[in-house]
Amino acid sequence: MLTVLLAKVLGIFMIIVGAAVVVRRHYFISVIDTFIEQRLTRFVLSMVELLAGLFLVVSHNDWSSPPAILITVCGWLAVIEATTYLFLPDAMFAKFLRALRNPTGYAIGGLVSVVLGLYLAGYGFGWL
Repeated sequence: MLTVLLAKVLGIFMIIVGAAVVVRRHYFISVIDTFIEQRLTRFVLSMVELLAGLFLVVSHNDWSSPPAILITVCGWLAVIEATTYLFLPDAMFAKFLRALRNPTGYAIGGLVSVVLGLYLAGYGFGWL
């Protein structure tokens, strides 16, 4: 089943990335600063995120259970975020991301990612 596979992959991904953000949040703030300054990096990463989000949305637009909904929402959020990054003027993009430079916000976001990742992985691997 596709939902189980995606729950495993996205769950593990969210656990790893969320934990990294919690532990190294000051590092990720500097990465975001570089992301703001480097147009080519922003363009390439936005294209990759858009492609990944579209794959999720097209292959798994499933609203039948909480794990399926979470996976589908991740896909839609990726599409929306990447599209926004591609269309947002540089000044607005920089202002938006600089507003998010709060280490506490990164810690909270990382913890939310870990919790959602544990939920998805638990579902995917049958721990729940």
